[in-house]
Amino acid sequence: MGEHGTGDPRLAFAAELTRLRRRLPDVPDEALARRAGAVVLPSGRRVTVDARRLGEWTSGRSVPRQFEAVMALVRAVEQATGGVAADRTAVARWQGLWRAAREHRSDRLATGLRERITERPQGVQAPIVIGRPPSDAAALRRRQEFAERIDDGLADDSVRRILLTGAGGVGKSQLAAAAFHRAKRRSELLLWVAADNRASVLDGYARAWRALSRASVTGEGATPGTDPGSDDETQADLFLAWLRSTATSWLVVLDDVDDLGEVAGLWPEGDAGRAVVTTRRRDAVLLRPGVRVIPVGVFTAEEATGYLADRLSLDPDTAAGPAGLPAHRPEDLVALTSVLGHFPLALSQAAAFLIDTGMDLPSYLNLLTDERENLAGLFPSSSPADEHGGTVTSTLQLALARAESLAPPGAARALLELISVLAPDGIPEGVLLSSTARAWLDGDRCCERGEPPERGALTERGALPARSNLLALRALHRLSLVTHQEPSGTAVVEVHSLVQRVVRDGVRPDRRAAIATAAADALEEVWSAPDCAPESTAVLYRCAEALLAHAGDHLWYDAGMHPLLRRLGTHLAGLGRHDAARTMATQLADRARRQLPADHRDLLTLRAQVAQAEGDLGNTTEAVRLLADLRREAEDSLGPADPDTLSIRLHEARWRMETGLIVAALADFDALAAEARAVLAPHDPLVTAAEEHVALCRGLSGDAVGARDAYAALARDLERSLGPRHPSTLRVLSDLSRWIGETGDVRTAVATYQKAVDGLVSVLGRLHHDTLIARHNLAYWHGIAGDHDLAVEQFVTAADDAEAGLGTEHPTTLTCQTNLAFWRGVAGDTVAAVEQLGLLHQTVERVFGADHPRSLRIRQQRAELLYSGGDHTTAVTQLTAVLADMVRVQGTHHPRTRETERLLADWSQEPTAAP
Repeated sequence: MGEHGTGDPRLAFAAELTRLRRRLPDVPDEALARRAGAVVLPSGRRVTVDARRLGEWTSGRSVPRQFEAVMALVRAVEQATGGVAADRTAVARWQGLWRAAREHRSDRLATGLRERITERPQGVQAPIVIGRPPSDAAALRRRQEFAERIDDGLADDSVRRILLTGAGGVGKSQLAAAAFHRAKRRSELLLWVAADNRASVLDGYARAWRALSRASVTGEGATPGTDPGSDDETQADLFLAWLRSTATSWLVVLDDVDDLGEVAGLWPEGDAGRAVVTTRRRDAVLLRPGVRVIPVGVFTAEEATGYLADRLSLDPDTAAGPAGLPAHRPEDLVALTSVLGHFPLALSQAAAFLIDTGMDLPSYLNLLTDERENLAGLFPSSSPADEHGGTVTSTLQLALARAESLAPPGAARALLELISVLAPDGIPEGVLLSSTARAWLDGDRCCERGEPPERGALTERGALPARSNLLALRALHRLSLVTHQEPSGTAVVEVHSLVQRVVRDGVRPDRRAAIATAAADALEEVWSAPDCAPESTAVLYRCAEALLAHAGDHLWYDAGMHPLLRRLGTHLAGLGRHDAARTMATQLADRARRQLPADHRDLLTLRAQVAQAEGDLGNTTEAVRLLADLRREAEDSLGPADPDTLSIRLHEARWRMETGLIVAALADFDALAAEARAVLAPHDPLVTAAEEHVALCRGLSGDAVGARDAYAALARDLERSLGPRHPSTLRVLSDLSRWIGETGDVRTAVATYQKAVDGLVSVLGRLHHDTLIARHNLAYWHGIAGDHDLAVEQFVTAADDAEAGLGTEHPTTLTCQTNLAFWRGVAGDTVAAVEQLGLLHQTVERVFGADHPRSLRIRQQRAELLYSGGDHTTAVTQLTAVLADMVRVQGTHHPRTRETERLLADWSQEPTAAP
């Protein structure tokens, strides 16, 4: 049966893996790979799954080398979807599919190699080998997956050239050398050429021609020996002509092609042979029919740790520690490989440095993580890497010098300076192509240390056109210093942390403040734009977090902090990460106290963020007290109509509402909305928030129709001004749904919620906090409508998504799980639901405390299920205790307290039933 027929075991395995993958359609490959890497297998081990390989596995282009990687994926998907863990039969089935695919692959590869081996010409007993590939590195990692991909390409009749691309120092030459030695079984001529300059290539080709002449190898076309040539150029031309015409099998390796102009006209071509090229370049000129590109990256975590352990074990002074124990603790080895980003060259130099100096791993780790240390001193030329001519620093600086030749003068280095202080795992392309970044590349340094950054200051004078940024970015990409890609619609830039560190080490101290300000301005420019994609905010936050770690005091000025810093706590709170929001705001406020006056608006704003987080974490009374104090301070120092004062008033009223003082809060919101409309733009977020809370308080005060109409008017207004798919419009639509239901139109409420959920999923993604809340509420209204099965189904989805996106002990996750258990009880499984609520109550009490609103709510729900199950006495006793705690913690006016009081009163009026 043909390779692509239904009997191909690889395709059968790929099809099964694809079906498994489709169970999590909204989870990116990177996230699924991380989940799989976190799975603890029955053996007690964890395995690393490369996200880049998932697509190859599901398409059948390759097969996982280890079965443990397959099981890690299976278990990760089962855990995320709530499925039953694979039993012994399922494991055996997966293992059978995987083994068949692997064996078929090996058979096919062996067959292909046998077909490629030709009869050696008579008189030639062994292949002719010219040139010296590098020796095997000490503690060599075989990197079997790359070896198989290279051999696959060499065995493929449609492939004429294998292109191994990647940053300098990732091991391309070692992979090519291993392939060179394996090819001795099937090639009659093997040539290794150091291809970093044209003279070296010509010399290699000339040596090959002379060796062929002496060996009298013949083929179709020119015959070596009859025209020896008079110089290297002539002999190289004769050799290339012979490659094109001969029937003798050959392999030519061009190692470390750097300047593509140097090898112009010297590419080996011919039907009888293959070429392997190693290069850090990713230029378009390298891509042509018959070329198979194999990107080479850093080691996997396992490869890196294994390499470092094996390399250090060769040191006779530390081969074994006391009592025969390993000289280095496994956790230190893992930590060092992580700090070095699994970069092979860095690992090799680090091992050499440790052996040469006798330094222990913890001390070396401390030096590496100290930004005051220069990286060149920790990877000195006096402790060279295995079979590599350069150090980490020199290798990366050489690549940067080459990149600078491909971009406008100074542009590549200036752009890399910005990249060096942002997140290595993903920088939005828009940040690096922004007008701020263009001005930075143009040499406009108008934000010096001690001066506040004026918005747009870097964009007013002579900024380069956007294409200059793009040329610089692509130059860095072409030299493998960064990776510029578009994984899922949003173009991002990735960079290795060691590249960033080398660049930061090379920045003059007097430029660091300007770089930090320019990077912050670029992030703020993109983040504050009206069209900033919601999915970009998480990446922007990671970049801001990285910048904060590198910038030191450079984002603080005499006139205040950089406006970007205001966004950090607010972003975390918007994701429901209230504890992290409080920590971030507290840390920034502590810094502000040291550098700014006590009544400075930035300090007041940060203190307000801390107070809001206190309320979000359940300390509503404390939040009201803190915000009231802040509001008085802000009115005195900033004025009552200042936007920051109005913002503090908004949150004070919000937490007053949460304590149950609805009427007072409604009056506050009404006054605030009117004052905000007078001084702010009509669709300013603060105006919209005040109007939303006016509508909410109307509903909470008993005017459900008024709330519905107010939300409907606001939704229409936002749809006209922002569009129907704007996140703010969809959030208000979700709020409107509730009050449609509260007026008695439950079916319309469900339909409106469904519309909001569908919109939020498409705009923000199913794991965004707003989407999770809307889906949770949709499930609730399904239950109110009597569709208990649909309610449970939606709660299952909400709970699973919340766990995947926020973690197992996040407040939203626990809320979804609690209501899932409750509605399962309402649907009829009362006994199991009561038991599950008891377990969840233990978790909530441990995480948040006994007096947290969620803890009180679970006790209320558990009592309700006990009552509906017939155990009235226990239910009344438990609810009475809950009510007393609610009054003590939340007060008598809190909506949940009043609800519990009414419920208990209703029960007391019903006929007494036996337990």
